[in-house]
Amino acid sequence: MTANNQQIPAGTLRTASIIVLVFAAVLLLFGQGMFRAGGSDSATAQELQDSGLQGTVMDARANVVRADDGEWHAMAVELTFAGSDGQEHTLQSNHFPSYHPPLDSTGGWVADFPTKDQIVGQPVAYRLGGRPAVELESELPALASDGWGMPNYLGLTLMVLGGGAAVGGVLGLRQAGRRRKIT
Repeated sequence: MTANNQQIPAGTLRTASIIVLVFAAVLLLFGQGMFRAGGSDSATAQELQDSGLQGTVMDARANVVRADDGEWHAMAVELTFAGSDGQEHTLQSNHFPSYHPPLDSTGGWVADFPTKDQIVGQPVAYRLGGRPAVELESELPALASDGWGMPNYLGLTLMVLGGGAAVGGVLGLRQAGRRRKIT
């Protein structure tokens, strides 16, 4: 059997290579975003440990939602706390002593929940401004030392794929340029 010596025209190869480069850029950007998102809880916790303001929780409410599995879950807690400036602030956190809401729960913000007594009166670290954040001080060490998770690995994988696609796109453009010079 003989090999087919027919080549892809230079213009078609150039167009295909540009499409591959655009795809590579999208993969790289999306991968970088995923990688950053995977480390955001850890980075926030480290920032709060290093330079966060101190406060004390005065009240808390839990956000109860029905998940895809049909079960009720407490997804976030809204903390009302007295800040270091003496003012009252209210911010949300996803890290708190968890509990499983009963089957007859209703969705929304719940003022009375089983772990509320473990939250009220506890110290918090917080920041205000452009990226406000609050975390219970008891949760900070575990969050700050948290390792890589699935978003980190997925982001890294997408960046590697994007890098490979970029190399292929650049090689295709070089080949198209050579073919164009020959003809």
